[in-house]
Amino acid sequence: MAKIQEEQNDNDNYNVFANDKEHLEQPESVNDTYLEEQGDTNITIDSLDMSTNGETINQDDNDLAKERDLLASLIKKLKCEIDDSKNRNKFLESSNKALVDKLKGEIKDFKTKNKSLESSNNHFKETDNELSKTNQLMFKDLKKFQAKLDRYHDVNYASKVAINCAKAKGDLMSYKIES
Repeated sequence: MAKIQEEQNDNDNYNVFANDKEHLEQPESVNDTYLEEQGDTNITIDSLDMSTNGETINQDDNDLAKERDLLASLIKKLKCEIDDSKNRNKFLESSNKALVDKLKGEIKDFKTKNKSLESSNNHFKETDNELSKTNQLMFKDLKKFQAKLDRYHDVNYASKVAINCAKAKGDLMSYKIES
């Protein structure tokens, strides 16, 4: 009888069916196999069915041809899609470049306008500072004039002026008398 040995090699499972130098008689139903002797063991190998007709082979060839045609069609479609993608990418790159250039121009215009506004703002600040200084000087002058006006309207001031006038008259009269 044949012994079945199972061997493992590096985590790969192999079933090795080996016959110990004994030849068994095979049943008549096994017409499509033959024994090939190799070394100390016999291995059973399936042979081709010689009774197949040309139609099966032709059908297999037709199936293979259809598969090749389908694969060729798929490859062609993929190439078209790749070309379309490349074209879209080129279009997007050129669009992006145009947008970047436009944005750079707008940034430059903004910077120019901003500098102009800063210059105008500096001019307004200088003018405002000058006006503030002028206003401060005018306010000081106004305070001085207001103080003088207040003195003129003051009763004590008027009496002092009248006394000073009387004194001046008296002094003038004494001078005339003496001369």
